[in-house]
Amino acid sequence: MLGLGYLLFYELTGERRYLRAAVATGDALAQHVRAGDTTHTPWPFRVNARTGAVLDGAQFGGLVVGPVRLLDELIEIGAGNTVAYKRARDLAWSWVLKHQLNPDSPAWNRWSGFYEDVPNNPRSINQASPTLTAHYLLTHSSPEALDPLWDEHASSLLRWVRTSFGRGPFAGAWGIDEQRAPGKPGCCSRVGLGSTTSRWAAVNALLYARTGDERARESAVSSLSYATYFATRDGRISCCGRRAGNTFWFSDGYGDYLRSFNWAMAALPELAPKRQNHLLGSSSVVQSVAYSRDSVAYRTFDAGSTEVLRLRFRPRRVTAGATLLERDDLKAEGYVIQPLGGGDYAIRIRHDRARRIRIS
Repeated sequence: MLGLGYLLFYELTGERRYLRAAVATGDALAQHVRAGDTTHTPWPFRVNARTGAVLDGAQFGGLVVGPVRLLDELIEIGAGNTVAYKRARDLAWSWVLKHQLNPDSPAWNRWSGFYEDVPNNPRSINQASPTLTAHYLLTHSSPEALDPLWDEHASSLLRWVRTSFGRGPFAGAWGIDEQRAPGKPGCCSRVGLGSTTSRWAAVNALLYARTGDERARESAVSSLSYATYFATRDGRISCCGRRAGNTFWFSDGYGDYLRSFNWAMAALPELAPKRQNHLLGSSSVVQSVAYSRDSVAYRTFDAGSTEVLRLRFRPRRVTAGATLLERDDLKAEGYVIQPLGGGDYAIRIRHDRARRIRIS
């Protein structure tokens, strides 16, 4: 995950030291990947980074799609040893399909090992790994090529998270707890966490956007609304609700929580602020954006990507090198307009050959 952060920051800034850090991460992952089995993930969960020795017997665990996403992006931009990266990526993703997503495997739904601040326990499960695995499926450009059962797997992962970690429902909304070990009531809150709840809600929003599943949309909107109650009036974000101490966590409040709302608004533009112009999401890193009352201009790292915006005006002209055409879908380069009421519109744009886009 940190390696992907380096790579995205390179794509944002152009500073090659971040690219070098991402490539070094990819090299280490490619060098140490293994086929895995029911008791070994493609990478051990905890290792001594200097020696490679496995710590605490942690042969199983961790977020496997974290390395997979990094290797995907390195391959896409052609950085580093892409042959080795493809082998490692394919080996790791095949393991996920064969084991964690396969009901016939003893490792099915064994989502253990993610958080660094608890002792290693292979029997302890967490919500982060399955939720982010569903996120990977739902944000991939070709999920059907990645996994023929992508929609079924994404739906079942979100249901498993709700069943395993759901708190409530509170006025119809589910809060999502963080992790659970055998014999323990859960961790860390009887009301769920703002970060985990909003993340689960955001991935439900993505599921709706991909499949039209109305139940997923209802879950997304209700749990996002519930998650807003973790924000105080001065902008601080509570980790787990009101408690005696250690209430406000920077990583949970700002690294996760706010990002989840951004993901959700990109999937459901009708949730974004009314009568304002906002670039809500992109399949590429957006390097810059400029707003005016009746236009938006932005630049992406990739020449080919798709974006979604909410606008206070109906676009008359969209350019990406040349003028793009309004279409009924994005099977080809162009844009689609969706009225949102009150003079607002959602616009989805596909451009294949240009990095600078202007809407007016």
